[in-house]
Amino acid sequence: MANERWILAPGQRVTFARFMELALYHPRYGYYARPRGSYPAGPEGDFVTAPTAHPLFAALWAKILASLRERRGQPLTFADLGAGDGRFLRNLAGFLDAQTVARLMAVEVSPAGREAMAASLPQVELAASLAEMSPSEGPCLIFASELYDALPCHLLGGTEGGLCELYVEASEDGTLRLVADNPSTPELSAYLAAYGITLEAGQRAEVRLEARRFHQQVLAWAGSDAVVFVLDYGYPARSLYNPRARRGGSLTGYRQHRVVTDLLSHPGEVDITAHVNWDDLLAAGNDLGFGARPVEPLGLFLTRWGILELAGAGGKETSLPWEVRLLVHPAGMGSDLKVLVQGKGALWECWQELDGQKRP
Repeated sequence: MANERWILAPGQRVTFARFMELALYHPRYGYYARPRGSYPAGPEGDFVTAPTAHPLFAALWAKILASLRERRGQPLTFADLGAGDGRFLRNLAGFLDAQTVARLMAVEVSPAGREAMAASLPQVELAASLAEMSPSEGPCLIFASELYDALPCHLLGGTEGGLCELYVEASEDGTLRLVADNPSTPELSAYLAAYGITLEAGQRAEVRLEARRFHQQVLAWAGSDAVVFVLDYGYPARSLYNPRARRGGSLTGYRQHRVVTDLLSHPGEVDITAHVNWDDLLAAGNDLGFGARPVEPLGLFLTRWGILELAGAGGKETSLPWEVRLLVHPAGMGSDLKVLVQGKGALWECWQELDGQKRP
């Protein structure tokens, strides 16, 4: 969009979290709301996600759901958070039998994404937020892939004098720039202090104050008989804020499958992400009594659950289609994309038993 004044008026200043929220989710001009020829996730869009890489990904999740349904002895509710245009759910529905899932649900903030699903997935319950959905009364599985890395985050910097926050400010001609000032809220300093983090002078980092609260809402909705899968890019706090490994932070943009470093130009036309602090999500689970398995690389998770066999590769990665190799190979998503599994109640016990059988 040539004119960037829609996002900030001349002289206006906002936190990067507010800028990111507007750039991604503004109801008219935001990246996930504006009209486009196709949804941004996928080979023809701006980036490829794990669920959009290959139908075998959905086949594996159908296998997981069928295994849980058999062990639990009851049909499941399956909710996909950040469902996009429904590509993953369409593939998944093709692999599921009628006895496995009682309710198939999709949460997607993009109106275009919901419209695409309404046209192609009439059996799916649709909503813009999980709060609009009635919770499941039976066993529930929630799936969220690359959702948390798109939650708005504050941008912070370390200085000789302590912590500063980087704001987005519009000049008189509408050009956007970053300016440093005191933190907008004491919560930012408290957040880093709670993890024992002090930013070095010259270091940048992102903080999502809402991540823990948001995840608590997801887990609370899932209920007391649930398993929740989060697939995303991230690290524990100590690694995420390591000044040698990520001195410049993890904030990144994507457009037409290319990395964008100038995130202030063309707002609404660039995807913006930053790595997840896994400790936030684990803490949210602890708050509500959810158990958790150790976070593990996606490639290891998919291999343990048999994606090579589903692909007919005979256990040989070199025989896989390149899109599936992208999912499992360390040079693709296999290493960087991680899986967090949390759960509670009978379904969680079923998952631990099933997953334990697939571990060495």
